[in-house]
Amino acid sequence: MTTTLDIVIRSFHRDRRWLRLALRSVSVFASGHRQVVVIVPRSSLARMDREEIESDRVRLHVCRDYADDYLGQQITKLHADLYTDAEAVLHLDSDHVFVAPCDLRARLFDHGRPRMAFDSGSTRPATDGWRQCPAAFLGEPVGPDVTSPPPVVVPRDVYAALRGFCREKHGVSIARYAFAAGVGRFCEFALLRGFALTRERERYAWVDGARRPLLPECRNFWSRGQTPASVAGVLPPELAADAVSAPPAEGR
Repeated sequence: MTTTLDIVIRSFHRDRRWLRLALRSVSVFASGHRQVVVIVPRSSLARMDREEIESDRVRLHVCRDYADDYLGQQITKLHADLYTDAEAVLHLDSDHVFVAPCDLRARLFDHGRPRMAFDSGSTRPATDGWRQCPAAFLGEPVGPDVTSPPPVVVPRDVYAALRGFCREKHGVSIARYAFAAGVGRFCEFALLRGFALTRERERYAWVDGARRPLLPECRNFWSRGQTPASVAGVLPPELAADAVSAPPAEGR
């Protein structure tokens, strides 16, 4: 049976130029997915151009505003199953740009099992808050560093299972848990990978991201220190013009 796969990007108005480039790169180079689901907080919606986002294969959703949107965007991702009915979700960020053709099914699945990455080459110390996050949440050691940023592919049932675990073990919603932990001690992707590693390890094909990137055709830029125009020189011709023509983003 073919697994339906959607790309989910949680964005906000200050990253809208990166988002435009990311969506363009998906349309040019990515295949094997059904659609892209873009989620933005309500306060960002009025400052974004819906026509730049929505298309036949891109759907725009609105989530609630959070007092701290850094934690808010992490919480939103842990509710991805509420925004799509796909059987699997590929998380990307607004500053992820495909630079070569990529068959997502071939890259992300191994005989039907989702590929899940860990990082054997991490320099993040064991005392780091993100590194400790999954063990504190799960109540047991996790082992390898699972804090790496996306791409991450997750079966849809995992989100509800993770949220249910939080309520059962900690007595609060995942949102309350995140705000109690704080920015430096909460990492959504560490929780998703740590849950997979400790609860259903055999369900996944584990990949050492230090040796084999999960999606080598997708480059992760840095929206806080770069602009689409500043990276145009390293982009393929199909994207370079879009990067240069993107108006400057708002100041932070």
